Amino acid sequence: MNIKSQWGIGWVLAFLGFPIGGLIANLVLGRMDNPLEAFIGGGIAGIVIGLAQYLALRQRLSVDWRWIVLTGAGLALGVGLSTTIFGAGTSLESVLLRAPLTGLMLGIAQWVLLRVHVRSGWWWIPVITVTFTAAWFITAQVIGLSLDQGFYVFGASGAIVYQILTGLVITWLMRSPSQLA
Repeated sequence: MNIKSQWGIGWVLAFLGFPIGGLIANLVLGRMDNPLEAFIGGGIAGIVIGLAQYLALRQRLSVDWRWIVLTGAGLALGVGLSTTIFGAGTSLESVLLRAPLTGLMLGIAQWVLLRVHVRSGWWWIPVITVTFTAAWFITAQVIGLSLDQGFYVFGASGAIVYQILTGLVITWLMRSPSQLA
């Protein structure tokens, strides 16, 4: 197995950061009920997710600890800001209102570092915005009424789809950085 296929497997396995990070946030704070909890819980989950992604991503790019920090900051800001604007409701509609803004903040935060490594890293921002929203929709379909537990991030069902799709995009972005515009 070559390093490229090992990286792809590692990136997909990084999906575990979402349910683990979300679980830790829920254990520390309980359900997400207000913007402050959303900010802190998003940050906790984001650090765990960032760590899982960093461990996979560093096999292909010379990213450093900033990926972890930026992911934590992006999710903290995204979940906190979207909860401030749209509330902490747990209906599918409420979650899907918050998801694009959260994905946008996460995409921008990760782009700050990714743009140094790939010329067309700006694609990361719309991809994360859309994929984050889709992952929440998928998770909501799987967990149904459990959505009312006030989760900070989507679960494993959405996370695996998220990691596969973002893995395809980042592989495309890394394929020839000097030729991408």
